[in-house]
Amino acid sequence: MAVNIPIRLVRKDGGLIPLNVTTLTLDVDRSINPHTIPFAGGERFAFDLNMAKAVILLEGIITDDDLVSIELGKGATASIDFSRVRDYDNRTYAYVSSTLQALTDEMTNDSFDHVDTPQLTITAKDGETFVIHLIKSSTAHGYNLGSSGKYHIAIHDTTDLNTATEIATNLRDLLNSSAGPSSNTLSSRFTASLATSTVSHEADTTVIISLDTVGDTNNNNTPSWKETGRYPPITTHFVGGVDSASQFNSMSAGDKVMFLYATLNNSNDGGSIVPLVTAAQRVFTKNNLNKKYGDYIKGIQIPFNSSVNNSGGDKYVAKNFFMPTGPLHDTDSKHPSQAEDASTEVLNPSATGDKAFIKGTVTKATFVQLGGEPIYQFNIQFVPVEHII
Repeated sequence: MAVNIPIRLVRKDGGLIPLNVTTLTLDVDRSINPHTIPFAGGERFAFDLNMAKAVILLEGIITDDDLVSIELGKGATASIDFSRVRDYDNRTYAYVSSTLQALTDEMTNDSFDHVDTPQLTITAKDGETFVIHLIKSSTAHGYNLGSSGKYHIAIHDTTDLNTATEIATNLRDLLNSSAGPSSNTLSSRFTASLATSTVSHEADTTVIISLDTVGDTNNNNTPSWKETGRYPPITTHFVGGVDSASQFNSMSAGDKVMFLYATLNNSNDGGSIVPLVTAAQRVFTKNNLNKKYGDYIKGIQIPFNSSVNNSGGDKYVAKNFFMPTGPLHDTDSKHPSQAEDASTEVLNPSATGDKAFIKGTVTKATFVQLGGEPIYQFNIQFVPVEHII
């Protein structure tokens, strides 16, 4: 296992449970049953339908000193990938394309008036909502351009269509700037950084947006996009916000085992949130469902030391195992070069195909107290599953 990075169970509410794992077993059963061919001298045949079954076995210990705690006290995180859009059939296309070029050709410089001007909405923990307009302008980003009283970033510099990296950079710089009706209106609420796209693998095309205050009330259904008939960039909503008042503080080994034992005995996924009429209702429902179903184990992060495509001076870089299931994978998409850094947090625990973790759930767990001491040995069986009902 990667040095100083534990294996972590992923909860439905985005919380991570670090485990002190001493033995890791990855098991795959291809479900191939050979049959002997009559009168063929013992030759055999088999059908390989690619129906593999997988199980992950974890063995380790829980003690008073090595806290097995959920990493609480985080602000929610969202992402916007300007390298790709995704249609209703889950196919992806380039965001910066002839379609976007055609839109900007119709736009007037420094104007917000085009009916299909893309509009990005983000909501802070205090409930204040900000709308950012994506326009054609030589001003990369700002507020109150032409006394408009609006935020903007440029998707076209009035000469050429901006690249995905340039658009992402403009949004990052706006959110981290002092722009607004008062100083630091945005930067006091959000922190933005650039990352490599997990879909196209293009560098600096994804904006990671973090809320600067902690708490699960940060989780909301933004960033969101105005409906214009055009597919927006691939976007994940704010998730992973958890309260700083941790119920795991100062727990003994027994306390932590009791909590894990109780959670695994009575938790379920809760299903999808039924769409309601208003965004406020959706956020209220989502937060309440997290209170009831948020402790459900939805995945696992397993770090490993990789020497592939390391640009730094270290021999190894810690990355996460991922599960390349689905009919569209090829030899390239299953290569270790596609693995993400082990420091990657899970933006959407319900996502399928997210390389930040392996989706699935715990099917069995055994906790054994050793010699009457405050030390417990655990054996956890985790089964990768993409679709949990």
